[in-house]
Amino acid sequence: MEHSKATILILSLMISIFQLGVLSSHAIPNQDVRYMKFVHNASDITAKEEYEYIIIGGGTAGCPLVATHLSKFSVLLLERGSDPNKYPSVLDEQGLSNVFAAEDDGKNPFQRFISKDGVENIRGRILGGGSMVNAGFYSRGHREVFETAGVNWDMELVEKAYQWVEQTVVTRPTLNNAWQAAFRSALLEAGVVPDNGFNLRHLVGTKIGGSIFDNKGKRRGAVELLNKAKPKNLKVAIQATVQKILFSGYSSYILGLNYTWS
Repeated sequence: MEHSKATILILSLMISIFQLGVLSSHAIPNQDVRYMKFVHNASDITAKEEYEYIIIGGGTAGCPLVATHLSKFSVLLLERGSDPNKYPSVLDEQGLSNVFAAEDDGKNPFQRFISKDGVENIRGRILGGGSMVNAGFYSRGHREVFETAGVNWDMELVEKAYQWVEQTVVTRPTLNNAWQAAFRSALLEAGVVPDNGFNLRHLVGTKIGGSIFDNKGKRRGAVELLNKAKPKNLKVAIQATVQKILFSGYSSYILGLNYTWS
């Protein structure tokens, strides 16, 4: 158990260090950008349009949500940031250095903030959310998370949901970087066992997790899950900051929504 805690701590530190109009004409080569067909600048959308659902936040939760459960309804997805094609460096592994170098100008993908514990960090301000700015390590959640959430999860559906996401965003890394292979060997030599090989599950020991960078160094963030959405039912508004939500007497219905754009 001590080895497990040490492994989790080391990986958490590593991840924390790394995580410190329609624009289709700017699409980056070799990227699947079919989703750009229904991405619009918020200033081009009239405030009188009606939708069955309005989702605030086009990040790692918002993107898959509109492509699955809500695919049968008319949906507006609001994202305060821009689409990734405006900042092509986020689509390439080599662009990770920008996370450290870029200043927060209020518009770029790297929003700097300080946690409640006083730790400086970065969150994504871009369509695709944090999956477009972090180091790209992927692992499934610990089963204990589901068992203690107070929700009666259908674990068979949870398994299918993981597989659905992984088909698009997860790649098995080749460990071409010498430091990655050396770090893995060091863990095993230190007794952090068993050796679980490549595995996406949360396991005690040492393992090779998934990566959201493919083996050519291209990022496969949550934004690509939008390619599975039904374009006729979905509209994505970027550069939209929500200021007010008006509810009716029943909290499940949204009557009005005010948003601004830059």
